[in-house]
Amino acid sequence: MAQLTLNFFDATRGVAIANVDVEIQKIHDGNWRTIAEMVSDLKGDISIIADDVDGDFSGYYEATAHIGSYFLSAGYALPTLKFIDVIPIRFGIADADADTTITISLTPYGYSFLSKIS
Repeated sequence: MAQLTLNFFDATRGVAIANVDVEIQKIHDGNWRTIAEMVSDLKGDISIIADDVDGDFSGYYEATAHIGSYFLSAGYALPTLKFIDVIPIRFGIADADADTTITISLTPYGYSFLSKIS
């Protein structure tokens, strides 16, 4: 069964980021619909399976990750207005049967992500 995994990684310290609150939405009939609200595990992962999206993984998604609280709790010296606080990531999945992993590498001042589709 197809699976979508998001992996959060602190690129400065080289560690997985646990306890990130993430909301995942999918376009359904032209409107965004929340399909999952999750917290990353000790490996920095959250995963959903095709059953979580009515068995059809193809479509457009948005994952909203609330990462600012991690940087504060990890002891980073941050300005009052955090440069990175909430990260929205929009992406499309064309192959409904493929496993998709998106790794998000973060610092307090930037982020990048890459995907692996298998």
